[in-house]
Amino acid sequence: MLIANSSLLERCIRKDSAAQFELYKVLRDMLLSVAHRYERDALQRKAMVNTAFLKILDNLPTKHPEAPFEAWCRRIMINTVLNEQRNQRTANGHGVLKQVDLSDTHGPSAFNGAEETIQTEELQRMMDRLPTVTRQVFNLYAIDGWKHKEIATSLGISEGTSKWHVSHARQALQGMLENELRSHIKMRIA
Repeated sequence: MLIANSSLLERCIRKDSAAQFELYKVLRDMLLSVAHRYERDALQRKAMVNTAFLKILDNLPTKHPEAPFEAWCRRIMINTVLNEQRNQRTANGHGVLKQVDLSDTHGPSAFNGAEETIQTEELQRMMDRLPTVTRQVFNLYAIDGWKHKEIATSLGISEGTSKWHVSHARQALQGMLENELRSHIKMRIA
């Protein structure tokens, strides 16, 4: 990704609309990519990207200079998606998440070379088939590198529930990968 230079960021802080649009063009694909991991609906993703971008612009003057810009923007995007989804669940009467306190987690599962055979788009479709909270927790833990304590605090669940969701996602994805590999093998044999 093309990282925004300090001159561009300074112009954005001064509310230069041309600079803000330029920054949007630089960040848009990265923000959409992050949002896509958490939100299935394309229109919702675009709305969340716009909301996150406005937060980035609003908070740009207070960003710590030592914080990597791209990581800072990703974090804002993730928090925006999680907040929007939490608000949607509450509005739909589904604000309470089931608490599952299982501390049994498995280590990283080996996909037996599946990642070499399965294309990125197929993996995204598999991730989209996971339940929303399970997909969120797995993304936060496995892809974005959050700790279970951070996830638990952010989503309002226990650390044990966070660990359970990661374990459940790994098992489900492993099963889906095994099915995909069987399909690929059958296609090659036929």
